[in-house]
Amino acid sequence: MNNLDRFRILSQAADWDAAAPSPLIEHTEIKFPDINSSDNAASEIREDAAYNICKVKRLGGGSVPILKILLSNACSYNCAYCVNRRSSNIKRASFQPEELARTIADFNTRGIISGAFISSGVIGSPDNTMERLVWTAQTLRERYGYKGYLHLKVIPGASPELVKLAMRYATRVSVNIELPTEESLVRIAPDKSADSILSPMKTIYERLRELNESNRSKKPLQEISIGDKPAEMSAGQTTQLIVGASPESDHTILSLAYHLYRDLGVRRVYYSAFRPEGTDPSLPRLAAPPYIREYRLYQADMLFRWYGFEPTELFEEQDFLDEDLDPKTSWALRHLELFPVELMTADYEELLRIPGIGPKAACKILQMRKNGRLEFSSLKKLHIPTQKTSCFITIKGKTSLDELYGSKYSIEGRKLENPEMLREMLREKKQPPSPVQQEFDFLS
Repeated sequence: MNNLDRFRILSQAADWDAAAPSPLIEHTEIKFPDINSSDNAASEIREDAAYNICKVKRLGGGSVPILKILLSNACSYNCAYCVNRRSSNIKRASFQPEELARTIADFNTRGIISGAFISSGVIGSPDNTMERLVWTAQTLRERYGYKGYLHLKVIPGASPELVKLAMRYATRVSVNIELPTEESLVRIAPDKSADSILSPMKTIYERLRELNESNRSKKPLQEISIGDKPAEMSAGQTTQLIVGASPESDHTILSLAYHLYRDLGVRRVYYSAFRPEGTDPSLPRLAAPPYIREYRLYQADMLFRWYGFEPTELFEEQDFLDEDLDPKTSWALRHLELFPVELMTADYEELLRIPGIGPKAACKILQMRKNGRLEFSSLKKLHIPTQKTSCFITIKGKTSLDELYGSKYSIEGRKLENPEMLREMLREKKQPPSPVQQEFDFLS
């Protein structure tokens, strides 16, 4: 198998790992070192081969190209949901650590990528695989002087020593939980266990606490940059949960995510809609991937990361999120006694509870109010969805928006007295596009 074919297979195989779902970066021509040649002469990789060079959005605007690739798609595990499982009838390919390190370094030198995400199937044993991943990262950093972003996948069951060594070279690491309960792991991914997944996550958390402590008198951990030596874990750890491969509710999934954020210092939990592959009886027969459910989970996740919500507040009457309403609007409709909120007197936390108002908009409202410039017309300038938000607010006691939208879109305070009418009016008629693209930041 030539180098081009291996690259194509291993980059496409990495599509199942979530670094951050995103569109592909477009390159009509990509140069690549021919590692089958003794003189390392460059050969071309066509655009379709560079399948997983992803253009990933960053918080604050802009995007960066990240290469997602596997060291190997050979795997001794047989997780039913995974296209690379042991029993899957697919083409297998592998890179040697030196080969993959040289590939990433070359892409970086040419300005094609600004970072890399490296994972692998389980080659023999977790420690054997982890050694090869660490070898790749070490070669990339020390031999090729790579100083860019590097996300390494930690294999469940890897020894603490190898996990810590991976952290030495990576900007970010992740251990994929995939399934939210032990029961589903036993049934769908019998080669894994909760302990084999959570133990490396605890090792990472404890090591990060040590790093935070040692750098407390110098810089916060997130400000450490990659200089002459690689920054050790400046972007923390993340994990991934598959949505729809097992019967757990949204309540169960988000309660686990909340625990991971609070107790293990996880920076991000990624939710990946299950894409039905094969006919394994342990898996549900879905007509299509549950992208809408994935989207709502991301929205709910942000509510307790940035808005001060508790998971229990989102599931007072049901265990699954509404598909036709965003989670904050759904919560507000269950608590109409708290509305309307007067924008001239509400504090920051109260503003965050209003549908359509996020942290940036809340801060700007407080500033505009302080300067005496807050009017209904101001909300549009803040990119607030006023047709939704105006249902739940007053400004100087006013609720009518006839002056802005005319009678067709006018929203009177009395609508709060008719929850069913209000719900129908706020229900999202157009479903969000799939797959979902969420924010990504090296330090988020």
